[in-house]
Amino acid sequence: MEKRIKLKIGKQKELIKLVKKKSELKWKDLAKRLNVSTSYLSGDLKYENALISEELYNKLCKLANVNFDKFIIKKLDKNWGQKKGGKLSTHKPRPSKILVNTPSIELAEIIGIFLGDGSVYINKNHGVNQTVISGHSEHDYEYLVNYVKPLLEKVFSLNFRIKPHRTLKSMSVINQNKNLVFTLKKFGFPPGNKVKNNVKIPEWIFRSTDYLKACIRGLIDTDGSVSPITGRNYPYIWFKSKTPSIRESFTKAMKILGFKIAKWTGKITPQTFIGKKELIYKYYKEIGFSNSWHQKRFNLLPSSSPVKDIDA
Repeated sequence: MEKRIKLKIGKQKELIKLVKKKSELKWKDLAKRLNVSTSYLSGDLKYENALISEELYNKLCKLANVNFDKFIIKKLDKNWGQKKGGKLSTHKPRPSKILVNTPSIELAEIIGIFLGDGSVYINKNHGVNQTVISGHSEHDYEYLVNYVKPLLEKVFSLNFRIKPHRTLKSMSVINQNKNLVFTLKKFGFPPGNKVKNNVKIPEWIFRSTDYLKACIRGLIDTDGSVSPITGRNYPYIWFKSKTPSIRESFTKAMKILGFKIAKWTGKITPQTFIGKKELIYKYYKEIGFSNSWHQKRFNLLPSSSPVKDIDA
């Protein structure tokens, strides 16, 4: 049975930082080499919120060309926590349960947010079930902290934590509940790579225009932007995605909602936009923004803009 290594306080962090320094790899590249998630390596493991597996410990020592055996306090079974609590038995692990029983406008917006800037990661070997929504630490701070986090906590009745990146201008809303992973999968957002999984706007969202509007709002709030172009005194509403199936379902949704979008352009990250003034007016009135950064971009428009005073 795979063991968990318990090192003296501070030594697990020291070992991981030593490997990072000697390897000269970025966190994401080092995590890929070690076959763990970036957030798990640079977060829970580095800050000693989780014990390191024996296999990973050996890999780290080999990469750093060091031996930390003298700092080992104990080698524990993978299920040592269950043993400690007297809960270990021959029974199978408890099955995952769904956290939400029925679709809703709020859930549709959450799915849109995950399709945009969300990810779900599972590592059965390390017992990791992690959901992450990422954004810019300045532009998206208010949106993630004051809107996304409370929305997630309200819908799923779980606690989420905010994790700022130490060097990059990014931050994340994180949860590690396996029932959340199970629930998101049931409602159309499976774990793993979005492109490989062919993720798209789920069919249940297409059953209601209210669901569609909420999902589109979540998508544009995360992977969209509000920006004018040269020669125009009003903003275009932009959306980009690397995932073909998301682009296809986004186009379908916008057509159903009565929005004509531009042809997708760009090879690395294709993008489209709403450019007609009347359709931008329609979008703002019927869908709007939950992301205050996008709202502020609208508010910076010249007073002469035909879109500026759409509430008049």
